Amino acid sequence: MKRFRFSGRAAVVCSLILALGLPTVAMGFGEGRNLLLGKRNPSSNPGLALNTETEIIADTTTYGTRQSNKKDGDGGSAIYGCRSNLGNEPCLRANNLKGGRSFEFVTIGKEGGRIEVGGDKTGPPLTTNATGVATGFNADKVDGKEAADFAPATSLTFAAVSDAGGAAVPTAAGPTTPTVTLATVSNDSVYTVDFKRDVSKCSFTAAPVGSSSDITPGVAPTPGQANQVNINWGNNGATPTPVPTRGSFHVQVIC
Repeated sequence: MKRFRFSGRAAVVCSLILALGLPTVAMGFGEGRNLLLGKRNPSSNPGLALNTETEIIADTTTYGTRQSNKKDGDGGSAIYGCRSNLGNEPCLRANNLKGGRSFEFVTIGKEGGRIEVGGDKTGPPLTTNATGVATGFNADKVDGKEAADFAPATSLTFAAVSDAGGAAVPTAAGPTTPTVTLATVSNDSVYTVDFKRDVSKCSFTAAPVGSSSDITPGVAPTPGQANQVNINWGNNGATPTPVPTRGSFHVQVIC
């Protein structure tokens, strides 16, 4: 059998190899190595991964890192994936330790971004503990209701009619600057409110102002006048000559 001589120089070299190799093995596969551009890091083997955080700490007035894709027309700049359960760390988190914004998204396109939810899509797309008004948002639904479920402001109006009786002239106030006139028709007080807009296809509700009353005003569109509504307050029922009943009231219009 041929013998191999193990010189002192060989012993020193082996010792250095072991000494340099031990820290890498102790830290885990890939820890302590340089980043390989254009490669999967730390290895092309999907089963191998780093076991500790890779930290990039900067002290600059711009950004700590910058990622950009110069491919024109296709290709993103970064993608982040994780396998974290609900309640644990998110795949992406930005912390601003001062009072400024923690994130900002800018595009020259029409759509600023998209949030996709897998599985059960009935949950909220995002949540917040802020209670301020989010300006600029145009929601398709509010509390699960479609926009068509809510009447627009242009479909709602009202008139607050004041009448002190006697020689007083009734007045009206409301968002459309309505006016009011009073006439006696068959011993009944009939107020005509002009809403200054077409209310011919709307519904009306009138109610007396003040304490409880036995008066139930009659409400009807004014014939031939699309902007006007008649409110009939009737009379006191006295004989032989009934006295027209007068008073203040509110009229609500819903179209």
